[in-house]
Amino acid sequence: MSFAKKIALSVLLSTFLSAGSYAQSQEWHSPENRIYLSTGYFENATNSNEGMAYFPLSVYETYNWGFQKLSVDGSGFSRFVSWLIGGNILPIYVSGVLNTSFHEYGHATRFRYNGFNDITYRPNDSSTTTTSFFQMVFDRLGAPVDNASTSANGYTNIYITQNREVDTVITAGGMNNEILLSKLMSERIHERGGSVPDLSYYLLAKLSPYAYSGLDSRSGDPYLLEQNYSALGKQITRTDFKNYYLFSALASGTFFSLVWGNIDYLANGTQLIKPLTIAGFSLPDFYTYLNAKGLSTEAILHYDVNENIKLGLSYEQIFKGEEYKQISPEVIYKVKNQKGFLKAFSIKPQLVLGFNSSQVDLGGSVLTEVTSQYDVGMFLKYTYYNKNTLYGERNITFASSANELLAGAFYIF
Repeated sequence: MSFAKKIALSVLLSTFLSAGSYAQSQEWHSPENRIYLSTGYFENATNSNEGMAYFPLSVYETYNWGFQKLSVDGSGFSRFVSWLIGGNILPIYVSGVLNTSFHEYGHATRFRYNGFNDITYRPNDSSTTTTSFFQMVFDRLGAPVDNASTSANGYTNIYITQNREVDTVITAGGMNNEILLSKLMSERIHERGGSVPDLSYYLLAKLSPYAYSGLDSRSGDPYLLEQNYSALGKQITRTDFKNYYLFSALASGTFFSLVWGNIDYLANGTQLIKPLTIAGFSLPDFYTYLNAKGLSTEAILHYDVNENIKLGLSYEQIFKGEEYKQISPEVIYKVKNQKGFLKAFSIKPQLVLGFNSSQVDLGGSVLTEVTSQYDVGMFLKYTYYNKNTLYGERNITFASSANELLAGAFYIF
């Protein structure tokens, strides 16, 4: 039995073992939905993948709130109809608008980082183009299943031939952004709980690169990446993409938690989905990325120390390509207050440590959030991107500065 199959079998077994501890996981009573305003929405000024991700996440959480309010949960049949239409069919439309747009934005941020600032999006199969991410989202409302593309003025075939590593980063930026979006959804579920439609949103984001890599096409990102890796002397194929993407989706703890939560909704009408845990430890999550160094997989584990402290540990390694590893420990400390103006305060420092046999690369971030008794909050996040780390390569904002400062506000509903 292969290593990947052993891991998948172990995770599947642990899912059934952890089902008994499901009700004893964190003491949440209802999902905490948020809508965000972020400085990351100013795309040319910030060029931030994580800053712009607040927008699709806000839409998904607003949709979740609507599902919680409008679903008919009185009988098994009514729950099934609500689950089928509101939990599965309609999210395909919403995801088609937002996932693809965020995919294209991933290309745009890597273009800008490498000095190509004149960006043009083609939102759908028409000849319409735009230079705005939000206009692209709007234009996709009537064509959610159409293809889309992103280009940059001056980015020529001659440049690509001479800069294969740069083109790999830019071309992989779209699929990497979809994986990033699924990761941020998973982190939100671990921190605040999830809802029934999250299963569709999570799988559509995480399996889209898998489906894309399976297309029999001599164009498109997977084909171009395969050509780039070959030119760089790395034997990494679209079959490898598919295998690692599929494993990462179906072996992840968040997938099992969401499946279990959907079953619980159908059986009992429970709206809140909690992560499955064993003695405070979450089931591991896996994410696959395509980098200039090669194909990597990231594993993430969470541990709830108590109501106020949560620990996280990420380990990422290049499995096909150059030698490189990355470790990212994090701590979430949250204090709740029942009196006074402030309702909650949290701080989340994270270290990003990348290394191989000859070098060590350091990066990291600190996120703080303050929430008032009126359910209005503010956040501030500082990130130091080291371009040599895998995380830095995929998300660093500008070549002129390794520092990013994101700020914004949110409303809890």
